[in-house]
This record gives sequence, structure tokens and C-alpha cells, in this order.
Amino acid sequence: MDTRWFTAVMATIMVMSISSLHGFETIVPYFFVTSLVIFFSAIIFKATQITLFYENSLNELLNPEKSFYFFTIVSAINLIGICLSKVFHFSTAAHILWYVAISLWLGASFSSFSIVFLHRKSEDRKIEDILHGGWFFTIVGTQSTAFLGITIAEHAMQHVTFIQLFSFALWSVGACLYLIFTAFIMLRLVFYQLSSDAALSPYWMNMGAAALTALTGIALYQHIHIMHGPFTDFLPFLKGFSLFFWSVGLWWLPFLVILAIRKQAFCDDGLVFTVGYWEVAFALGLYAYSTIQLSNLFGGQYLIIISICFSVACIALWCFSSVFTLIHLVKSSIWVPVNDLTINYAVPYSFKLRGRIFRIREVVNEWVDQTIQGVSKKRYCVVISDNLTCQISYNMLTKKWYFDRVIDR
Repeated sequence: MDTRWFTAVMATIMVMSISSLHGFETIVPYFFVTSLVIFFSAIIFKATQITLFYENSLNELLNPEKSFYFFTIVSAINLIGICLSKVFHFSTAAHILWYVAISLWLGASFSSFSIVFLHRKSEDRKIEDILHGGWFFTIVGTQSTAFLGITIAEHAMQHVTFIQLFSFALWSVGACLYLIFTAFIMLRLVFYQLSSDAALSPYWMNMGAAALTALTGIALYQHIHIMHGPFTDFLPFLKGFSLFFWSVGLWWLPFLVILAIRKQAFCDDGLVFTVGYWEVAFALGLYAYSTIQLSNLFGGQYLIIISICFSVACIALWCFSSVFTLIHLVKSSIWVPVNDLTINYAVPYSFKLRGRIFRIREVVNEWVDQTIQGVSKKRYCVVISDNLTCQISYNMLTKKWYFDRVIDR
């Protein structure tokens, strides 16, 4: 299971938060229950994957290209905690989730950055394969932890100054990482080719992370402005930088739309399901929510209009993603009765050959090659995006996929 599925939880919570701000209180509990169902379902599937495919899960964690995706779990826990505190006033539960989130954030931070810094640098490892918008999930996890801390401080009876200090420190770390990663992404986009079939949805986190950084800065500003204390001198700094990050994130939007149009124009497969739709909905929801909060600082009817536009886009994409996900789940092999083969093998959606990505449209046939020692390979006859029929196989001994040959139809 792709760890990015936790963005579905976050997107649902953002729709719930937007609905609450616009006065639709009656539907808020239903959205929250939906987010909990998605969250625990994702947790169960992830735990099952780790149990049955331990080596694959370990390889995913040790892969610099995917290790930052684990921050989505931290972000989902933080957003659930924020909802429990702000909407349902369950402060104790929010406290517990904050401690859990801090522990996971520390583990994800040390492990992911250690992997990036210390991972063996092979010659065939290209920067354009490793560096992508998914790195911004680090900022999302960091800023959401800071945001939950500020939310908890509103109801805390003691250690308020320490919580403010810790949240301010996390916000500063997240802001610094955003500026560093933005420089890296600009380097990657300017000097390295971005193919038309590259995954674009992670790049929407460029925008989403900026919106959450602005939102956390606004929350810090509002809390310090009310509570006063030793951080009062930082109020102009927080107000200015919140507007700065909101503006930087908004700058990414036209470019991301252009990339999406370009990808769809050159795609022969039409609309293909991807978990990335939830990432886009989450980013739009963050911008809608942060814009509403920004209007409380600066006023202006134009900010409210911008927020409404983002809210409509977020809700529309959330509905589309929900329907598309349900259709995908119905058609997928998740409902096939579990046996030895369905546990140990899974047909990939695509594969990369000589630098080009081929998407699998249809599985024509599948069979198992048996040797004296037992099952060695499971072979698939598939139709790929160029309407070519190919044979691919999964080797049980090496636990790797192989492209065997092209079959004439």
C-alpha cells in the first residue's frame, strides 16, 4: 500500500474544516467519522503490508525517493488531533495524539534524513529520480505538529510557555526546510528534464506546504497576541512571514496547472487512477483554510473570495477523488479471495524500461513456472500503454520484477 494514502485522511479533514468555517456544522461529524474510517483502514492495510511484506516495506523506508512519504502518517495524526480539540473539544485526546505525533516525527526525521545523508550513492542513482515534490511532506509533518501544539496550548493550564517555544521552534524548522527544498526543486526543474509521464501530484505539496507554513504562523501570531508572554516581540515577524509563505505557495499554482494540462495532453491513457488526486485536494483545502485565516489578519473581501474559490475546487476534487477511488477499489484485486499467490505477488501498474515509463492496461493471462524446488516465477502477459503485448515475471528468489519480451499479437 502506498503510504500517500494517508493524504485521503488529510483531504477529508480539510473539507470538514472548510465546511465548519462556512457554517455547515451539521455535516462536520460525518466528515470526521469518514476521515477516521479512512485512517484506520490505511493503518490496517499498512500494518498488514509490513507483516506480510517486511522486506519490501523495509526497502521502501530505506529508499531516499520514498522515505519522506512516511511524514503523511504524522500529518494525519496531527490533523485528527486538531479536529478533536477545536471542533469536539476533546483536549485530553488531542494531548495524547500530540505526544504520539512528536514521537513519530522524531523517528521519521532522523531516519529519513539519515537515509538521504548516509545512503550509498550509486552511479545510476539520478537526482531527477530522487528529488521531487514529495520531499515537502517533511514540512507538512513538521508544521502540522507545530499547529497541534499551538492548539493544545490554548487549553493548557501549565507549561504554556514551553509549548509556545516548542511550536515556534518547529515552525522555524519547517520554514527553513521549505526554503531549502524549494531551492532544490527549482534546481531540479530548471536543469533536469521533467518527462510528460512523470508523477506531478507530489509537486502540489510545494503549494500545500507553503499554505500550512502560513497557517501555522497565523495560529502562532493569534495565540501569542492573546496570551502575550516572551514571544510578543516576534508578532510582526510572524505576520510578515505568514503572508510571505502564503504568497510563495500561490505563485506555484499557475505552474502546477500548466504541468497538469501538459501531462493530460500528452497522455494516451486518459484519466488514470492515482492516489495523487487526494494530494491535490489536500493542497487546495490547505490554501482555502489558510486564506480564511489570513483574512482575519489583513481583512479584505478579496481574500474571502479567493478562499471561496479554493474551497469549491477542493470540495469538487474531493468528490471526484472519492468516486474514482471507489471505482478503483471495486475493480482492483483487493476483493479477490486471499490465497498464496495473491499474498506473495501483485501486478505492477507500470514499469520503467530504458528511461521510459510504460503503464499496464490489461492482464491477459498469468501462470506460474514450477521447478523441482517449487514455485520460482510467476509470469504475466500484459497489454501496455502502446497497445503492445508483453511478458513480465516476478522472481521469488530475488523478489524482483523482470521484463521478459514483447509478444506479437
